[in-house]
Amino acid sequence: MEYRSEAARVELSDSKEIAALLAAQKQTQRPPAAPRVRLMPRNARRHRCHCGVCSTCQENARWDKIFNEKFADPNYYKPQPVRHTSSLSYPAR
Repeated sequence: MEYRSEAARVELSDSKEIAALLAAQKQTQRPPAAPRVRLMPRNARRHRCHCGVCSTCQENARWDKIFNEKFADPNYYKPQPVRHTSSLSYPAR
């Protein structure tokens, strides 16, 4: 069977021929995967140094200060008043 177009000429194979080629093709087997090994146990926690003297502690303190100045909200954990009104009752803008 042949398909002709202005741009290209494509020859199509018979479906029986394709099935025979696929059946004759060797099925390649993957080698068994190596077992995965955890570098750290799942329940192990990393502990940060808190000496305040080493360079890691000083760098962590510097970034904690920067973060707290920019993002810490002092009212985040305070109790919020319960509102018993609908947002539809707010004044129109």
